[in-house]
Amino acid sequence: MLNKLFLTGIVLTFFHACAQAKETITWRIVDWPPFYILQGPDKGQGIYDSLLDQIILQMPSYHHKKVVMNTQRLRREFTKKTKVCSPSALSNTPALLSNTNSFLLPHQLIYHQDDFPSLKYQPSVSLVSILKASDTRIGVATQRYPGVINDILAVHLSDNRVVWQNNYNSLIRMFFRRRFDMLIEYPPVINYAKHMLRLSSNYSTISLDELSSSNYLPVHFACSDNDWGKQVTHRINQLLSQEAKQPNYLAPRLRWYEGEEKIRLKQYYHAHYLDDKKTPFVSR
Repeated sequence: MLNKLFLTGIVLTFFHACAQAKETITWRIVDWPPFYILQGPDKGQGIYDSLLDQIILQMPSYHHKKVVMNTQRLRREFTKKTKVCSPSALSNTPALLSNTNSFLLPHQLIYHQDDFPSLKYQPSVSLVSILKASDTRIGVATQRYPGVINDILAVHLSDNRVVWQNNYNSLIRMFFRRRFDMLIEYPPVINYAKHMLRLSSNYSTISLDELSSSNYLPVHFACSDNDWGKQVTHRINQLLSQEAKQPNYLAPRLRWYEGEEKIRLKQYYHAHYLDDKKTPFVSR
């Protein structure tokens, strides 16, 4: 009996030691529906919720910890080279990037259409020209746009016509409450917010001249740029290449798109998503 208890203790100690030996990946998530949905009836059904859960399921050799953090904190963690990764990083993120995990249609300028009737007849507008208009207030978040947009906004840090807010839901609520006139955002975010918050507002979207050269934005997993990050990213690239061979890989990526946007995005996936999946790892 004592021998059996002793053997059981050794086995339990072994498995405990193995569990303790696992490294932990801290995954950055953010309250940003429909890309991440952290609460409500659609909880866990966001585009990057789904992609992250797939990756976690196929990386059992790691512990996985999801932590809500804004873009500024994420960048600080990347600078410190902690064991942190994000499922939704644009190409200008200062970290080690995986191969493409999804595409997004470019940010657009969202505006209250009653206040800017002339924009209805324009195909696009320049953000620089908007920021020169002395009577226009625009809501933005820090360092979460493509580089060209971040650079333009960087010279307006002390401009009281630019409203900075890093909580995405707060930013959207402020827009609908008319705390400012315009917002730079992805249209699905606004559409989802209006539906879920049951808000009443007549708004329109318009393309930005500064993003006219981009039909779509590649999105990546991003990890700290060190040896640990290289190992994690290598495995993620292998999993993305395997997943791309599955017939239903597009379903979670297109879940929250509708109409013409969904059709257009699907075309970009079919034309370009496999471009960097021909080898298991692409160094960036």
